Amino acid sequence: MISQPTQIRITAHATPHHSDPPDAHEFYFVLGMFIVAWGRLEGHIIGAFLRILNLPEAAQFQEPVPIAWEKRLDLWKRAFKTVAALQPHKDRAIAFMQNMRDEAQNRNVASHAIWDEFVSGSAEATIDARTIQPKKHHHDVIKVTDYRISVSMLREDLAIANRLNVEFLEFTNLLNSLRPPPSGTRTL
Repeated sequence: MISQPTQIRITAHATPHHSDPPDAHEFYFVLGMFIVAWGRLEGHIIGAFLRILNLPEAAQFQEPVPIAWEKRLDLWKRAFKTVAALQPHKDRAIAFMQNMRDEAQNRNVASHAIWDEFVSGSAEATIDARTIQPKKHHHDVIKVTDYRISVSMLREDLAIANRLNVEFLEFTNLLNSLRPPPSGTRTL
């Protein structure tokens, strides 16, 4: 059930397309960098969760690495509240992961959007996009959200992803210090 009728327009043409503005390549370029930056950041985070789950004190968690950001935040909180060596870093760690969860919304839009056409006459490459998803706790309602995404917005989000990846090193180094890899382990 949709609470308000919404027409879903399908853009079924090649990318790039002859109707793209002359600066569309810049949008595609920055969008690609943004996606790669978030992929690197998510790999960094998954590595940290693997380190946490391999700590002897983490045997109580008995779960795989969570994919959903709320579940990641929950496991992160439990680890930093219960593992003695992590407890002194709890407040900073939880605040950081809450920020990650919030920033992941932009990644989710970029990764799952239904991309429409570029906005004609924009000062910079700007495209309309839409997300469609079930409304939380109301699976009979579909939530439709429209976005207008500019290349400047993508650059800002790219900078945020890169900054978060560097800031996350604090927690990676902390986790590495708790249980270094066995001698002779190869790194890629």
